[in-house]
Amino acid sequence: MFMRTVKKKHPILAGFLAFALVLLMGAGLPVIPAYATGGTVYTCTITPCYRHPVTGVIEDSGGEASYATGQGMVESAVYGTGILEVTDTGEYYLTIRMSLMDYTSGHSFWVQNVGDTDWMTPAIGATGNGTDTTGTTTDICIQVPSENCVVRGAMYVEPMQRDVVFYFYPSNYVEGNNTDMNSTMISTDTGSQSSNNNTSGSNENGSSSSGSSVSGTSSLTGGNTSLQSSASETKAEEVIKETEPETAAALNSSITNPVTSDTTKDADTTTLNKAQGLSLSTAEKVETAGSDSSGTSMGQQIAVLVISITIAGLILLFVGAGIVYFFRKNWYRWGGGEDDDE
Repeated sequence: MFMRTVKKKHPILAGFLAFALVLLMGAGLPVIPAYATGGTVYTCTITPCYRHPVTGVIEDSGGEASYATGQGMVESAVYGTGILEVTDTGEYYLTIRMSLMDYTSGHSFWVQNVGDTDWMTPAIGATGNGTDTTGTTTDICIQVPSENCVVRGAMYVEPMQRDVVFYFYPSNYVEGNNTDMNSTMISTDTGSQSSNNNTSGSNENGSSSSGSSVSGTSSLTGGNTSLQSSASETKAEEVIKETEPETAAALNSSITNPVTSDTTKDADTTTLNKAQGLSLSTAEKVETAGSDSSGTSMGQQIAVLVISITIAGLILLFVGAGIVYFFRKNWYRWGGGEDDDE
């Protein structure tokens, strides 16, 4: 009814509202507005992992055989730097930057404290967007249980035509926002550095993301806790405590050495190109003319075939000779000599 009224009086305004609605619905992730609350923002390292960094479990259907390319793909999709917002009410909000957004969709996330076995469904939402050498990037805010946490992610990869499961975790906390990503809950601390300073992580896509907030006022849906309510519904009688300087030193992750593949070879450490990472096949195999996928040359195959036939022929020859000898030795015993006399 509202759109009809606006269309009659202001057709241009109606068209603009419709276009904005389409953009919000097509983003795939809910849009998070910023809410002012007390707290501290920390810059952190984001470590992407194809296997669970603590248990070593690989949930993705690619399995152990795809560890090298899977790890390369995750490192290409998840930037190596993020921010963690810690509110004075004891809530934690981790913001990461995802690349390859033009090739992926349906991003979902689950969180757990290090050492837990169960996963929790967090509140999530998009807080910024930009571009890098692979296309579109998106900044995603995820509510996590603590600074010592693991995030499990899943996304649909279009070139593979299936979902991919991966992990990442934050560590190495430094007080202050040293990135160009916007804080979401603590709106007084907004990233101001240029995007060129945000390439210290494992992702080397040459980000030119502006880190600007995505406009809108949509709240989270799908059973997730609303980020708006978790930050704004503070009881009036609660006293917001001032953040002490030593709080920054208290933040840490217990994951010092994430579990890696036991079968990783030297060839697996080479940088993977984007196409190979998205295909999530096993490591590329170099095939030369006259050889098959196992690396065996045509000459070797012919030699093996000739030797096999020769050995089989010799076996048959010896078996035949043995049978003839046996019959000749027992010919007269069996009465064969009488037929010769006649």
